[in-house]
Amino acid sequence: MTKNKSHNNDTIAAIATAQGDGGIAVIRISGEKTKNIIDDIFSRKGKDNQPLEMKSHQMYYGYITDSESEKTVDEVLCVQMRSPNSYTGEDMVEIHSHGGHLVPMKILDLLFKLGARPANPGEFTLRAYLNGKMDLTQAEAVTDVVNAQTEEGLKQAELQLEGALSDRIGQYKDRLADILAEIEAQVDFPEEDIDAIVKDRLIDSTNELVDKINILLNTYEEGRIIKHGVTTAILGKPNVGKSSLLNQLIMKERAIVSAQPGTTRDFIEESIDIRGIALKLTDTAGIRATTDEIEGIGVELAKKKGQEAELIIAVIDSSKDLDSDDLEVLGRIKDSRAVIALNKADINPKIDEDDLAIYVRPNRITKTSAKLGTGIEELKDNIRELLIRNKNLSESNEFVLSELRHKLALERCTKSLQSFLHAILADESPEFLALDLRLALDALGEITGEVTTEDILGRIFSKFCIGK
Repeated sequence: MTKNKSHNNDTIAAIATAQGDGGIAVIRISGEKTKNIIDDIFSRKGKDNQPLEMKSHQMYYGYITDSESEKTVDEVLCVQMRSPNSYTGEDMVEIHSHGGHLVPMKILDLLFKLGARPANPGEFTLRAYLNGKMDLTQAEAVTDVVNAQTEEGLKQAELQLEGALSDRIGQYKDRLADILAEIEAQVDFPEEDIDAIVKDRLIDSTNELVDKINILLNTYEEGRIIKHGVTTAILGKPNVGKSSLLNQLIMKERAIVSAQPGTTRDFIEESIDIRGIALKLTDTAGIRATTDEIEGIGVELAKKKGQEAELIIAVIDSSKDLDSDDLEVLGRIKDSRAVIALNKADINPKIDEDDLAIYVRPNRITKTSAKLGTGIEELKDNIRELLIRNKNLSESNEFVLSELRHKLALERCTKSLQSFLHAILADESPEFLALDLRLALDALGEITGEVTTEDILGRIFSKFCIGK
C-alpha cells in the first residue's frame, strides 16, 4: 500500500494518559484542523479568549474555554507541534490538563464539537508510520515499550524503537539487492550461462546471507520469552512447601501456609519478574491419590495447569524419602522444561541430587528452604539460565527477535533464498532466479512495512491503546 499519507484528512483526538485518578491528563489532537481548533478554545492568561499564535514545540500556560458558553473548562499547559516535525508528521497539539475523569472528557467533548473525531486504537502511531516518521517495526515497538513487563523486555522494545531491527533488515536487503542486480544483468543474455566465477560468488554470498538470517531467527524463542513471559506451574505433592516457595518468590504472603496437607485446593496466580523474565506463577493443589471429591478436583486442575505450563517448578521435600506421589510429579516433568526445588534443605536431607538426575539435569536442581528463604536466589538464577541461554544478553545491547510476524517473514525469505540456490545450481534462466530473489525482498519489506496490506496494519494497530 502507499505510504507517506494518512488514510484520510480527518482530525483525530484522544486522551493519551490512562483514565482515572491522577494529577495530569494529556489530550492529543492531530490533523489539518488542529490549529483552528486550538485557537478557538485555548487562551493565554491575561489575554482572555484571544487567539494565540503559538510557536511550535513551546509550552504555553492558559485556559481551555467553551466558546459557546464562554465558561472556562480548565487551567492547562498546551504545546503545538507543527508538521512535519511532530509524532504523526501532521499538525499536532497536546493539552496537559488536570487529571481524573470529568475534566479530560469535557475537553475531549469540546474537540469533537469543533470537528475532531475520536481516534481509533493506535491511530496516532499509524499516521506516524504512514507519514514516514517510523517504519512498521518501530511502530510495533511503541506498544511493546508501553506493555513491557520487565527491564529486559523494555530494553529490547527500546532497541527496536531505535531501529535495531530496521538496520538489520536494511543490511539484508542491501546484500540481496546486490545479488539481484547481478542476476538481472544476465536477463538480456538468457542464452548464455552465468560465468562460473560469478556463479560461485553469488552462491557464497547467498549462503552467507542465509546464515546471518538464521542467526537472528535462532534468537526468537528467547525474544518471545522476554517479551511475553512464561506461564509457570509450581507442582508437588501436599505439604512440600509449594505455597511457602510462592510467597518467597513474590516476597509477600500471598498463599496460605499450613502444616495440614491439602490446604491449597484451588490455584493461585501471581506475576513476578525473575532476572528480567516475567513469570506468570500458578501455585497448585498438592498432587496425590485422594478419595476426597473436592481435593480430587484440585488435583486434576493441578495436573492440567502442569500440562499447559511452559515451565514447571517441581517442589520435592528433601527431608523425606521419595514416594509414589513424588514419582508422579517427577514423571510429569521428565520431558518438560522444568527445574526442581529440593525443599526443606534445612532439615536432615534424605534425598540427594543424584536421585533426581533421571528427571532433570543436575544443574536444574536447587536446594532450598522456603521456610528460611535460603536457595531462592540460586533458584532464580537456575530459571534464568534454563530459559535464556545467552548469558551476556542482560549486559549487552544485543537485539533478539520477539515478534512472530517478523519470524514468519524471515522464514519466507530464507525459503525463497534456498529456492534461488537450488535454481542457480540447476542452471535455471535468470528470469526464474530473479523471481525468487524478489520474493525474498518482498518478505523483508513486509517486516519494515514497505510491502504490507490493510489487513496486516489493522491487526497490528488494533493491539494499541487509544491515544497512542
